[in-house]
Amino acid sequence: MNRCTFCGGKTEEKKVTHPQEYKGKIILLENVPVIVCLQCGEVLLKPGVLEKIQEVVWTETPPKRTTPVPVFDLAEVN
Repeated sequence: MNRCTFCGGKTEEKKVTHPQEYKGKIILLENVPVIVCLQCGEVLLKPGVLEKIQEVVWTETPPKRTTPVPVFDLAEVN
């Protein structure tokens, strides 16, 4: 098991859902391989993942599915 470069905590590999903004829209990328620090929560993309994300987003590949996303404005919450 590796150590976090920020706090020295233990890390583990996981797959997460990653939100990405592109051209004013939010895109959800599922099963993104990352390394997560179990101590501080820092999330690092595994090598090569950023290039895959850019390829999917920039080429505007058709999504597997779409889903509505609720939006909350904290400036309006009492």
